[in-house]
Amino acid sequence: MKIWLRIIGGLLATIIFSIVLLLTWVDRKPYQQKKFYRKTMTALDSLQSAYHPSLPDSLRVGWAKVSITPSRKRPLAGYGARDPKTFQHIHDSIFVKAVVFENASNKAAIIAADLLIIHPEVTQAVHHVLKEAGWEQDEVFFTATHSHSSLGAWAPGFVGNLFSGAYDSEVIHFIANQIVRAIKLAQERQRPGSVGYGELSVPDLVKNRLVGEEGEEDPWLKLISIRSGDQNGLFSTYSAHATCLSPEVRDLSGDYPFYYNEALTESTFNFSAFAAGAVASMGPDGGSRVEFEEAQYLGSTLAEQAMLGYLVGKKDKSIAAIRSLRFPIYLRKPNMKVSTDLRLRPWVFHKLFGDYQPEIASLKLGDILLIGTPCDFSGELALPLYQYARDRGLHLIITSFNGGYIGYVPHDRWYDLERYETRTMSWYGHDNGAYFSEVIKRVIDINR
Repeated sequence: MKIWLRIIGGLLATIIFSIVLLLTWVDRKPYQQKKFYRKTMTALDSLQSAYHPSLPDSLRVGWAKVSITPSRKRPLAGYGARDPKTFQHIHDSIFVKAVVFENASNKAAIIAADLLIIHPEVTQAVHHVLKEAGWEQDEVFFTATHSHSSLGAWAPGFVGNLFSGAYDSEVIHFIANQIVRAIKLAQERQRPGSVGYGELSVPDLVKNRLVGEEGEEDPWLKLISIRSGDQNGLFSTYSAHATCLSPEVRDLSGDYPFYYNEALTESTFNFSAFAAGAVASMGPDGGSRVEFEEAQYLGSTLAEQAMLGYLVGKKDKSIAAIRSLRFPIYLRKPNMKVSTDLRLRPWVFHKLFGDYQPEIASLKLGDILLIGTPCDFSGELALPLYQYARDRGLHLIITSFNGGYIGYVPHDRWYDLERYETRTMSWYGHDNGAYFSEVIKRVIDINR
């Protein structure tokens, strides 16, 4: 009996020690009282004092489309439940698209890749190569379509393998080289250009997948019309997740953004690029349609709306000031929850996910302001920010996946829901939505 008591006591001690070693309490201290908040506000103060927008000048615009379709079978990224992850067939080719804007004083590039996200490993590789070509880090604005059936193998670590398949550094270099190639081609193809803005409410194709009718949807299809010489292009964002295709689908595909771009380039435009907008909590709504039928329906219907929005949008302007910025956003220590009040210790989180410094990106083209976030940013949070920008004379476009990734930033009122977005993927705190919203407002004020 004494032996069994000692064994049981030893097991209990081991369990308690493991819990203490691996877990701690969820941090619910308000972000305004944390050092990271003061650090970010100081950085924004410095940014504001040094901010000098370029003067309006003749604008040159160029674009390029480069394939990132793999030459052999690779893992698909998007779903941890997809098993096996290696794709069976290529249903759609996938691309990286670049648009380069340049005037006498500044230049900037928008990257839109048919990928789940732009992983920090890819971002670092791109910056390393572009530096030799005379590009600064803050001159590149990264976005992705967020297709959950696109190329994987680009994320190291346990969680990276879970969501994007077995890591392969060759894929990192392949994607990075194609992004650099697209930027250089776009720069070579520059012609006198112009930009314009349009937006259209398209509520029937998006739903709040987190809380349904209890929440709000971001219905705004945002459009930047681009003219380069005698050619017309379009850059678009929408908030619905590119998840028409389920984990059971094992074909390489760009999901509905692929069909959206195809419909536009087959009818009206010489070039079309799409980026995920404020996609957190926002799902696609194709009615009773499923899989590729839903993807085709969403893409073609959204394209019809885009052509309408293009016709009623603002007239293109031949001159535009350009200003691009990237700056670090500091966060509280990771709060990946295992229950309402318990979280993994930060060292465990970083072991599983990696440790990268996230940033906020912005690109101003005249009165159009793009802000790129390193996350799935909530469409519910975006709505008041759109109005905040309108009140200051700016057309705001918020994109996700700007070259870093910190999980989901949903509306704070849903933080304690036992749902995937809020329990598993909201990694940085109960008030991260309010924090990001405050930072974005500061960026808007800097650019007004």
